Amino acid sequence: MKIVHISIPNNVVPPEGYGGTERVVHWLSKAQVEAGHTVYVVAPEGGDSPAINIPIPLWGSEEEAYNTSYQVILDIKPDIVHDHTFSQLFRLRHSDIPGISTHHNERFEPVPNTVYPTQADARSNGSDIFVHHGLDLGEYSFCDEKEDFCLFLGAIHPRKNVDIAINIAEKAKMPLIISGPVRHPGYFAKKVRKRLTDKIVYRGETFGILKKHLLKKARAFFYPSSWESFGLSVIEAMVSGTPVILSDIPPFHEIVKEGATGFICKNKKEFLSALERLPEIQSSVCRDHVVKNFSNIKMAKGYEDLYFKVLNKDHW
Repeated sequence: MKIVHISIPNNVVPPEGYGGTERVVHWLSKAQVEAGHTVYVVAPEGGDSPAINIPIPLWGSEEEAYNTSYQVILDIKPDIVHDHTFSQLFRLRHSDIPGISTHHNERFEPVPNTVYPTQADARSNGSDIFVHHGLDLGEYSFCDEKEDFCLFLGAIHPRKNVDIAINIAEKAKMPLIISGPVRHPGYFAKKVRKRLTDKIVYRGETFGILKKHLLKKARAFFYPSSWESFGLSVIEAMVSGTPVILSDIPPFHEIVKEGATGFICKNKKEFLSALERLPEIQSSVCRDHVVKNFSNIKMAKGYEDLYFKVLNKDHW
């Protein structure tokens, strides 16, 4: 099958650091290449993807990216176009080309044949079509010997509630490492930076060996986010053998095995209780859960089934 993925212009594929959409595009396209498909990725030049790159300007607008790439896509004559952008310009302007779209962000423009990364996200948008995100298992290291710190890994933004993670860590007298790009400078200045100490540490955006080390050595992964369509960092932590302590939002109930790979908490008391219950969690169970349910191979199979539905004129 000849497949074209259209990524967003914010980063290369795969991204070196933060970039959930670009990382999903990479993991999915890699699994498809390994399965024998001919795969193209519309993305800025410079990434280390096994797919064939169709270059677009880095940090250009999605309109500029569309204008740069659409004729190349048409000339390729793909069997399926898989659009991961927010504006969905190609799908909207070339509805005669078989295609599907993945919902990655709240700014997404709804179009036919949209796929959601969790059942909860699908239901909240009036759909029942979903394929769970999956990661490349070979990119992560496993460890069951933990160090004395908890980890927050994600964008520094009010929606991610880094300040709640700080509150819990302070109350529990547990060291906390915060890692991620600052997406909201005002929030960082008022709610995070003023509270940094020798035990509450901000490490900036981490990637590569350091990111893997933090994920596998943390005693727990804190993620009290108030909205996610999925939450990639949750499966990144679990595949590294690290239990997760999360806020009570619907997508997390699909990703976490409550009491076996982590805890979902409604309030401060439950967050503190979860820290005390960490010895109940086995690191090997965390990893096995991801291996079984959230690999990029399983994700690719789910999307392949939907591609064939579209090619057989079965739309949703």
